Amino acid sequence: MPTLYFGFIHNFDPTVYTADIELSGYAGSLLTGVPVAYHVREDLIVAGARCLVLFEEVVNLTHAVVLAMWNGRPADDPAFDPLTGHRHRGLLRDGPRLELPS
Repeated sequence: MPTLYFGFIHNFDPTVYTADIELSGYAGSLLTGVPVAYHVREDLIVAGARCLVLFEEVVNLTHAVVLAMWNGRPADDPAFDPLTGHRHRGLLRDGPRLELPS
């Protein structure tokens, strides 16, 4: 039966999109190489950030995935306009910008 746990990020490897995490309430329970869901932005996965981990089976800890992140500080976005509260040109390292016909 699938089970959810809270944890903390210790390290993140963007090349294989995995993280080392410690489960909340289980001091010293460092799990290495836990896959991170691809919808989680890379700049949010920082050491010390909180995370939500789904285990497919409690018995088999290798079948886990990090589903959500919070309390992590995202990288500065120079396109963000604090006066209007939104981005004007998308994120850094984002895909091509679509231009609307004038």
